[in-house]
Amino acid sequence: MAEQLWSTGLALLSRVHIPILVLIGWWAVDRATVPFVAHLFKLAVARFEARSTSISQRDASVKRLQTLQGLVTQIARGAVAVFAVLTLLGSLQIDVRPILTGFGVAGLAISLAAQNIIRDFINGIVVILEDHYSVGDVISVSGYTGSVERFTMRTTHLRTIDGELAIVPNGAVTQVLNFTKNWSRAKIDVGVAYDTDIARAMKVMRDVAEGLYNDNKLRILEVPDVQGILAFNDSAIVLRCLIKTVPGDQWALGRDYRLRLKEAFNREGIVIPFPQTDVWLHGAGEADPAPKTTP
Repeated sequence: MAEQLWSTGLALLSRVHIPILVLIGWWAVDRATVPFVAHLFKLAVARFEARSTSISQRDASVKRLQTLQGLVTQIARGAVAVFAVLTLLGSLQIDVRPILTGFGVAGLAISLAAQNIIRDFINGIVVILEDHYSVGDVISVSGYTGSVERFTMRTTHLRTIDGELAIVPNGAVTQVLNFTKNWSRAKIDVGVAYDTDIARAMKVMRDVAEGLYNDNKLRILEVPDVQGILAFNDSAIVLRCLIKTVPGDQWALGRDYRLRLKEAFNREGIVIPFPQTDVWLHGAGEADPAPKTTP
């Protein structure tokens, strides 16, 4: 009786030890996948940083590698899970061919019922292959504007300037505005009074732009371009300056330029006007009333 129990126990153990080993191996490989992929992409980032001579090119390459890292990690973990499940079923002496056939039929039915999800995945692949945007880029899509905080095969996670997290399905990504792709530009429009010496005002703008460029040569890619008169508004002549910057620095440099320009205009006595309205009051017995000006 004891020998029979012992032989039965050994047979049961030999039947279950392989599935247990498969589960342990699945867990171990799954845990090792994330740091392994991270290490590979860390080496790739270091190689790009060593070879790149342009800051904008280096940052763009690093952003794309960070985006690809998340997708490769998801795909690798999914492939490991599928392989482990098939191996587990095989170790339990279950014929997986009917199961695979059933999965094929079920997959067809699911694909018909989940067309939106499939479209999200396909659009996600297109975004990566065509490099529309990467993690860290500032984009505008589906009515939301913000920094790409996370990208998966199905969704794009945007952090808006108000700190809100917008999750946009990749299937809804039809038109994208990327504010930080390869290079960026700060556009500064400033109005001056109609009696201003325009040539003098433009010289002040150029001097301020050159000073900003000399202080930020690593962040400004070209000498700023003071274009001149942009428009004649009701109360001001609008002048424009364009500053080409590394991706993402256009807002900070634009704010810096506006501050320096306001201080320079104050020193030179150049007025930045505000809208005014002339109101004429007509009263009984008044032939030529004096106009009153209100801001």
